[in-house]
Amino acid sequence: MSEKEQKNSSNYERTLTNAHIQLIALGGTIGTGLFLGVGNSIHRAGPSVILIYVIVGIFLFLLMRALGELIVSDLSKHTYIDFIKKYLGKDIGFISGYLYWISWVTLGMAEMTALGIYFQYWFPHLPTWLPGLITVGVLLFINLLSARFFGNLEFSFAIIKIVTVIAFVILIFYLLFTGKKTDFGPVTFANLTNHGGLFAKGANGFFSGFQMVIFSFVGVELVGLTAAEAQNPAVTIKKAINEVPVRIILFYVLAIIAILIVIPWNKVATSSSPFVQTLAATGIHDAGSIINFVVISAAISSTNSFLYSAGRLLFSVTFDGKGKWNQTFGHLTRQLPRNALILSACLMELAPLVIISIGNNAFNFISSTSTSMFLIIWCLMLLTHITYRRKTSTSNLTDFQMPGFPFWDYITLLFFSLMIVLLLILPANRIAMIAALLIFIILSSLAKIRRQEKAA
Repeated sequence: MSEKEQKNSSNYERTLTNAHIQLIALGGTIGTGLFLGVGNSIHRAGPSVILIYVIVGIFLFLLMRALGELIVSDLSKHTYIDFIKKYLGKDIGFISGYLYWISWVTLGMAEMTALGIYFQYWFPHLPTWLPGLITVGVLLFINLLSARFFGNLEFSFAIIKIVTVIAFVILIFYLLFTGKKTDFGPVTFANLTNHGGLFAKGANGFFSGFQMVIFSFVGVELVGLTAAEAQNPAVTIKKAINEVPVRIILFYVLAIIAILIVIPWNKVATSSSPFVQTLAATGIHDAGSIINFVVISAAISSTNSFLYSAGRLLFSVTFDGKGKWNQTFGHLTRQLPRNALILSACLMELAPLVIISIGNNAFNFISSTSTSMFLIIWCLMLLTHITYRRKTSTSNLTDFQMPGFPFWDYITLLFFSLMIVLLLILPANRIAMIAALLIFIILSSLAKIRRQEKAA
């Protein structure tokens, strides 16, 4: 294929193997939301955060089953946004596409912020914006090489994260069953109830814990964005989605229980990783430094995934469009969305401005904004699935159908809608949720102007 043909091609190169997809799916559920954000969740909700993770995990699994059915129904589609365009209309596709792209960019900014916090464990006086700035530059270079190179890197990072979390859980439960003590005293299940009970922060605390827990799961749908570059997507996507419940139990619920049986919930760190705090308390030599290295690799991995996703989203939104903007970002160079990746990385590099402006609250604000935008997107995705099922005859449905349609679609849609209302009510999240809704309104206005210009 000539270079000109490559630039105009709409097809990605299918270089991601089954192993890549499975590890990307596993690694996509383990990031800063778990390693850093869990401290904030525990501080807000107390031990009841375990229940919150189970509840959110169930609804995210239902969302993924709905999205999985869409993906398998047409593997030629680049992203979820292509399905939204088809079933909800081009205007909603335009709005959701750019909102989704901005969401992934914001996620990358959150990871950059977290990286600075992690590095301060070793270098207390290091500017929090510097590690992320360097990291995004390096990851952009890697993403511009090939999707397979990205897959190999994620494969390695995912193995590190998975092995670490499993080892962490095994170690803590070993200390529990052998009666060992840490700097916080005995390792015991009594820590879950001794300091005010399971709902120690009451109903208000329980509901305030949802935002950061939802943020922890953001990125779980990344596996669907790999379908266009997977070698055997019909098989691998189904398997990856069906394994979501196992990942939720192992990587979230058990890991959080492990933290809370070591550290009383009211002593869990919020400005650093509770995983680092927990292992440091065991007295194992250099345990804190080891786990800090892992959480840094997890943040780099997540940033890598979010950059990958943002580039594909911008390409998908601008593909086949007219005008200089669309022609610049809506084509592939050597089967990669080069220009879309570069712009996405440049916007992520603006995170230092947020960090300098807000200071220590930067991570919480960025993560809350990202959560807010994803809730809107997930609602649109569910509406897309509902419309797809209503417009598709039973004989043309795939063998990977959403269980309990339409009941569970509507229940899941209701849950995410209530989460939007909840974030508007909670003072700590209200500004971020309003900002997300304002972005949605602005994009709606731009979509209307765009439609009127085409009609003129």
